[in-house]
Amino acid sequence: MIDWAQSVLPPDNFQIYPLRKEASSRDYFRVKLETETFIIMDSEKDIESATKFLYVNKLFKSANINCPTIHGFSDDLSYILLEDLGKEVLDICEISNLDTFFKNILMELKKIYLLPTETLSKISYNELLSQTESFLNVFIYKDKKIDEKERSNLQTMRRHLVDALSLQPQVPSHSDFERRNMIKKNDKIYLIDFQDLHVGPVGIDLASLFYDHENYYDEKIIQTSVEAFVQENDFLEKEKIYNYIYTALAHRCMRIIGTFINYFNEGKLHNRKNDLEKFLKRLVFALDMINMNIERDIIKKLI
Repeated sequence: MIDWAQSVLPPDNFQIYPLRKEASSRDYFRVKLETETFIIMDSEKDIESATKFLYVNKLFKSANINCPTIHGFSDDLSYILLEDLGKEVLDICEISNLDTFFKNILMELKKIYLLPTETLSKISYNELLSQTESFLNVFIYKDKKIDEKERSNLQTMRRHLVDALSLQPQVPSHSDFERRNMIKKNDKIYLIDFQDLHVGPVGIDLASLFYDHENYYDEKIIQTSVEAFVQENDFLEKEKIYNYIYTALAHRCMRIIGTFINYFNEGKLHNRKNDLEKFLKRLVFALDMINMNIERDIIKKLI
């Protein structure tokens, strides 16, 4: 990576600092020159992801969706040189006005909905189901026993959630539309980590935004923002939108919990262990909101 950086950057002395590790095979580094900084995305272990990132970045730029500028990339796409948007990642920065934040970021989401879908992959039923396949391993990880009836209930829940997601309006979806993938720069909010863009259930990005694992917002603020968003997108129905969100939230939590357990068992991503409990609590909340009380009580054993 350093050799490639030297080949594309000005002949200054520069320093490279690793950024926080995410739940992916990609790594990010800040490159500091004398007068400017850049970000290098190292996708050497995931070239397919880099290819998607370049394509989605082009889509976003054409639709005026705020995202980093790409300054260059290696011939084999192992490394991508990006604009440095700064350090105001929104999961570690306080937001002074939530109403304004939700209004502005939902404007970006609406732009995503308007992207052409012909060249985007559509997530299938089987893919959605496979995303929660590892979830039940959390009981082994936490040394909590469940009987065969409880296991059967949870497997049925997995299918029920995917059945419901498949009936939702299908739209272009960032897939992780949460504050940790947003950066504030010059009073604008920029989206990052968008290479998984696909056509999928409308509830996914709304659940990621309003019910991330770190932040608990006043329900009145969420309601105001959701209802305004429904009015601006006439394919959405006020009577169904919350069920869309809570169903997607339950599925999202199960997906992420299963991913965490796989990483933890491989001795990776130890910096995210504290997040496991937060996602379990969000899952209990979501199941409560969609009246899956038996399954909710089984999950409570883990908390």
